[in-house]
Parts: sequence; structure tokens; C-alpha cells
Amino acid sequence: MGEVYLANDTKLDRKVALKILHPEFANDDRARRFVLEAKAASALNHPNILTIYEIDEIDSEQFIATEFIDGETLRERIKASAFSPQDAIDIGIQIASALSATHGVGIIHRDIKPENIMLRRDGIVKVLDFGLAKLARERHMSHTDPNAPTQAQVKTEAGMILGTAHYMSPEQARGLEVDARSDIWSLGCVLYELVAGRRAFQGPTTIDVMSGILRAEPEPLELVLPDGPRGFERIVNRALRKERDERYQNVQDLLKDLKNLKIQVDSQVKSGSPARVSSTSTESLVSAIPANSIAVLYFENMNSEPDSDYFCAGMTEDIITDLSKLKELKVVSRSDVLPYRRKEINTRQVGEALRVNYVLEGSVRKAGNRIRITAQLVNIRDGYHLWAERFDRFIEDIFDLQNEVSQKIVEALKISLTDSEKQLLAQKPTDNLRAYDFYMRGRELLYQKGKKNTERAIEMFENAIALDSAFASSYAGLAEAYSAMYEWYDGNSAWLSKSIEINQNALTLDPSSLEAQFGIAMVYFHHRRFAECKRSLEEILKANSEFYPAYVRLGMIAEHANDLEDALKQYRRAVKLKPYDEDPWRFLVSVYRKLGKDEAAHDAALKVIEITSRKLEASVDDVIVMSRLAEAYARFGGQQEAQATLRQVFELEPNDALAIYNCSCAYALLGDKNAALLTLRRAFDNGFRTVGHWAKSETAFDSIRETPEFQDLVAELQ
Repeated sequence: MGEVYLANDTKLDRKVALKILHPEFANDDRARRFVLEAKAASALNHPNILTIYEIDEIDSEQFIATEFIDGETLRERIKASAFSPQDAIDIGIQIASALSATHGVGIIHRDIKPENIMLRRDGIVKVLDFGLAKLARERHMSHTDPNAPTQAQVKTEAGMILGTAHYMSPEQARGLEVDARSDIWSLGCVLYELVAGRRAFQGPTTIDVMSGILRAEPEPLELVLPDGPRGFERIVNRALRKERDERYQNVQDLLKDLKNLKIQVDSQVKSGSPARVSSTSTESLVSAIPANSIAVLYFENMNSEPDSDYFCAGMTEDIITDLSKLKELKVVSRSDVLPYRRKEINTRQVGEALRVNYVLEGSVRKAGNRIRITAQLVNIRDGYHLWAERFDRFIEDIFDLQNEVSQKIVEALKISLTDSEKQLLAQKPTDNLRAYDFYMRGRELLYQKGKKNTERAIEMFENAIALDSAFASSYAGLAEAYSAMYEWYDGNSAWLSKSIEINQNALTLDPSSLEAQFGIAMVYFHHRRFAECKRSLEEILKANSEFYPAYVRLGMIAEHANDLEDALKQYRRAVKLKPYDEDPWRFLVSVYRKLGKDEAAHDAALKVIEITSRKLEASVDDVIVMSRLAEAYARFGGQQEAQATLRQVFELEPNDALAIYNCSCAYALLGDKNAALLTLRRAFDNGFRTVGHWAKSETAFDSIRETPEFQDLVAELQ
């Protein structure tokens, strides 16, 4: 369409690039795109976007004067050799930053490719050629002239295909309306090519290339990156999802993931370790995803009144409980799927975050004494439904219905049940439906948190027990509510005494109840009777060697006793059982630091960043996970990332006590003593009544531990 010349600006004595439009194109659509390129790029001021100096016409020849780039295009550079992952990440961050600026003002590039990206000799990236750019339709334009030429020039008709075939998104290849996610796809293609040295989608003809874009997957990057980093392939794969709803929804999220990965890779380069996480510190702890592994997501309430939420939640939790009884099936616990409740989620992202192969999702609708449940079992690996069914039943058949859903899952996964497992699945929690209704309402109130809700939950569980004194689950719920009153709301040890009594009642009804045994162990823990707590936890592990919470608490007891090797052993075992949970990784950071194993501490902190970032992809407003990410950033010296994440936590939920405590840790790691002390007190004031005990041994506060202000505050809070 045009030729580019090196020229000299005689007025300012500087080199410039002149792009001149061929005269034969002066009166067709290419001339309009030529003008559009200048207007689109000149509207932006960003270090990674080519600067436009002037657009003019001399002797009927149109030209654009731009800054001169002393470098080469990525296409020229890739021809010489592929990039290292570290360089590719750095280039990707700069391109994503440029696209963030363009998308922010409603401009979609539509032709991101190696030819349109230049790399200066000093490593600075410049995005060029906005000739196909268009304004996003959803962009609010009330502040501009509705008849402005730029808007007139960018309009394209449905079915018109613009762009370069190898880098087109599927929707672009089909001639559909495009948005910012199309640029994200193209950037994914470029990132792939940077490290692979070849295009993600290839073919002898344009039709073959487009067919691959629409139907095929690129060869795994693992073939060219056997030593990782694995996070790079995950980012590229997400950018290259065929369905745009499954891609990054905005380039800022992609940019954030690239920056996280850069922190990880840079840290490992500094420490001399390879791009892949050291097998001795973290990789060896993460086992393969079990073949039969499932996460049961909270069923959606299809009724207009929110009062039915408790019923949907109760059904979901009972199905989780039933499936957890099966030895051949690994089931994600209620507490681990809870963050995804009432969220618009992507099942594949949830499956990846929780490291499972299958996800069960469904909905519930009540009408009088009738109930309709729709359930589907999704295979995370290909996104297809392995099984789906609709059930219409009477309310009084609820227990049979839950059992039927569990049986259907067992059949779909081809799991063989023992006779004892069949009996366990057939057991009903209670024969009294009113007691069951009170129980479900109590569980819902516990989920909603807050002192008043917890007090009402206690009332509901007591009502359930009054109707059925043999309802063991209601005793467990009541004991949990008593513990919550102690730990979060008033710190009165009388609640712990009540908790022990109720858990003992539950054990009388069901001597094998590990939940009741753990409840008693937790009372010992809160009373700091660690020897008795340890004995109780060890008894639990004799009955079930995979009882995850027991290993976490044993690690905490060992760490408190300064038995760091035993703490390390317990936390590593917890990681083996739940590699998708950031908690044991956070505790490992602390122990490794105390042992002087800085590289291992760095690797563990990187796992926290990786896990929390992945969880936030599926649940973007989870402030607990977000606050843990802020702390992990702070441990790595990622000050800007930590501060930005901290601001986001307080914007979303300024009163969550646990999130505030994690933020206090982050502030201490960042060296902001005043903010750390202020938020530590704020966590206590918002209900975290045992915060003083936690802060006393928390390594995040090491830098301020000896200050009088910290010691006085901790003493006061204890």
C-alpha cells in the first residue's frame, strides 16, 4: 500500500520515517485506511506505540511522518532465531501494555503480527500499522463529533474479512464483528511464534490456515520448551481459546499474568535455577491430577426469591459429602468450591484452578412441593458434557434424588462401588424434612458470616436437633458455629467449651465422625493445648491418612514448637493432598525462610502467586485469595503489583477480617510499618479475635517485630 523511507527533519534535526501512499491507491479504500492509521496512532501517547509526527499531502502524494525506529521487526528477528522465554515474556508485556492503551480509548488494532511490531536495539518494543484499526462499538462516544471522519472510515460490513490470515481470530476469520479479544488472540499467536520459531497455525493455502484456526489446536509448546516455564504455555493457551468468552476478557488480565510470570522467571534466573521450578522444592510436591477427580459447584437457584438459596446450597453440599465417601473418587471439599459460589465462572478455569478432570454443575427450581434439578458433568479436558439429565421430583424425595445424582456420576465415571460404599450412599442424614430444612438454613447463615448470622445459625441448628436428636450433621454444624463465635466475634472461651460438648454428642451418635473429632482437636488448638491437639490429629490420620486439615494444623503446631523439619514434613504432605490450595504453600514460605532456604522460599512464594492468580481468573472478586496474592507479591519485592492488589482488596471489601490481616502482612513486607499496624488492629476490630496469636509468630512481621509499637499492639490484642 505504501513505501517507507528514512528522512531527516531539517527543522528539528532528527531522523524520521516517511510512509508514502502509492498514487494509484489514492482514491480507493486503501487511502482511507492510510489516513485512519495516522489518526488512530496519533490519538495515542504510549512508549510502546509508534509516535506520529505529521500527516500531509504534497503533489497529490499522501504521507505520514513518524519517529524513526532503529531496530528490526519481530518477523526479521524470528527468521534469525526464536526468542528465549524470558525475552518473549518481556516483549509480550510491552505489546500487551500498548494494546491496553489502545483498547482503553476504544481502538482495536485488528492486525497484530510480527511484521507490525518492531524491536529497537535497546529492547524497546513499538507497535506499528493501525491501518485496520477500528473503534469498538461499545465505546461511549458522546464527547466526540458523531460525523468525525475517523468514525466514518472505520466502519466495516458484516462478512468482510480484514487482517492477516495466520493471526486472525476465529471470529475474524468468519467475518464476524470483532472486539478487543480478537487482538488478544493475535497476541497469543505472536507469543507462540516468538518461542516456537514457527507460526501457531500453518498451511499451504489461506483456506488451510483459516481451517486450522477454526478447528485445530497448535502443537504444544512443551515440545520446544521442555524445561518450562509452564506458565508461559498456560497464558498462550488461554489467549488462543476458540470461544472468545473463554479467552482473557481484557488485555489487562493477560498483562497481569505475564508480569507475574516475569517475576517468577527473573527470580529463578537470579538464583541460577532453570525456568522450571526446582524439583526439590516445589515441582516434586505437585502430583498428577487424579483420573477420577471432581469438583461439585454450587447449584444455581432458578427461583426469583433468594430465600431458596439455602436449599440449593444444602443439596450441593450433601452431594459433595456423598461423593467424598468413595475411595476411587477424589472430590474437592466444600470449602474449596465455596469461593466460586454465586459467580459467573468458566468451568474450564475452575477445573484448572482446582486440578480436577471433571466438574459437576447444575440448577434447582422449586414450585410448591415439586422440585426440578438439572445437572451436567463436564469433562474439563475437552469441554464436553459426559452426562446431563433433568430430574422432576417431590420435595419429600430429596434424599433419594441426591443419591440418584451421585449414582449417575459414579456410572458416568465408571467407578466400581464396594458394598459398604453402596450402603454409605444410601444413608439418609435424617428422616425429618423439617429438621433438614433448619439444618440447611443454618449452613447458609454460616456461609453469610457476621455475628448476627452466626447467632441465627446456632438457633437453626438447635431447632434441627430439637426435631431430631439423632441428626449428627446438625451437631457438627452447631459446633462449627460455636467455634466461629470464639475465633471471629468475641473470643469468649465459653464457646470452646460448648463446642467440645456438642462434638462429643456428635461422636456418641457417630463414633467414626472425623469432623467431630477434628472439631475437638480445634478446641484444643485454640486453647493452645497443643499436646492434646496433636494426639487428636494423629488419631484422625490413623483413620484417614488423607485428612488434609490435620496435616496443616500439625505443621502449625510443629512450627510453633520451632520443630521446623517436622513442620516442613507436615506442610509438604498437605501440598501433596491439595496442590491447588495456596495455604500450605504460604506456610512453606515461612518455614523455608526460617531454615535459611531462600531459593525454596522463593519457589514456594511463586506457587502462591501462580495458584492465587489462577483462582482469581475464575473468581475475580475473591478478596481472601486476592489478599494472599498481595502478600506473595510483597514477599517477592513486586512493590507495584502488591500495592495495586492491596488497593483492589480494599475497594472490593474493606471489612473482611482475614483479608485485612493478609494485607497487614503485605504492608509489613513492603516496609510500611504504620499501614501494617493500622490494618492489624483493623483485622481485630472486624472480628479476627485471635489475630494477636497469629501475628506473634508470622514471619511477615519480622522487619517490625522488635519495634515497641508492634510489641505493644500484639500484647494488647492477645
